[in-house]
Amino acid sequence: MKIMKYVLLALLLLALWITEPLWMKKHTDISSSPIDMQISEQNHQKAKQLASEAAKLNELEIKFGPKPYGKYSTGVPSEVYAYWDKTLRYPESLEEERCGPIQAGESGWTTVCRYRAKNSARSLQLMQDTFIIKNGKATK
Repeated sequence: MKIMKYVLLALLLLALWITEPLWMKKHTDISSSPIDMQISEQNHQKAKQLASEAAKLNELEIKFGPKPYGKYSTGVPSEVYAYWDKTLRYPESLEEERCGPIQAGESGWTTVCRYRAKNSARSLQLMQDTFIIKNGKATK
């Protein structure tokens, strides 16, 4: 019985060796298949698009200063907090809700923020303002 296992194994290996030209390709050039060409073209286009976006961002950062980033929970940039501290009558009453995405505008980085603050009657008032941030300073 043990010898029969070895004979069957030898026959199997012989059959694989004989049929190798049928199932084994000698010239496997995967770089010339149409799908690979399409994938490489897509990767090339994606790289060009990322490079152009990086160049545009670099140009805007030279023009307006570095792009501000908002606080994770509300999206409020630190420059807007500094503006509120300087301009609100009761800055301790500030309840920020949300700021929109920071985008490049004509005169700087712009964002729209919704917040509540005490007015002159000392009651909370909901406000929504567009802030322009240029060179680290926010203005309305």
